[in-house]
Amino acid sequence: MFVQRKKGVKMTRLGPQVKKLFEISSRKEKPGGDDRKTKKYTFILPVALMREVKHTAIETDSTISDWLADAIEKTLKERRTPSR
Repeated sequence: MFVQRKKGVKMTRLGPQVKKLFEISSRKEKPGGDDRKTKKYTFILPVALMREVKHTAIETDSTISDWLADAIEKTLKERRTPSR
């Protein structure tokens, strides 16, 4: 199996896990009609922070990815809003 880059250049055979790194998938549609493309990233977070994120996501009936995306979007929106 070869993974193709956008420019059509073939990469060497690296395995199915690598192909997943380059795939872009669609999120399931949320109740608000929010259908966003996603890309997988890896972050290193403190264990205590990740534990709290996991529990909060469960409590809000959300996935960790969705909860983190919403939290990041909220933070970025607050930063873009000019303070008076």
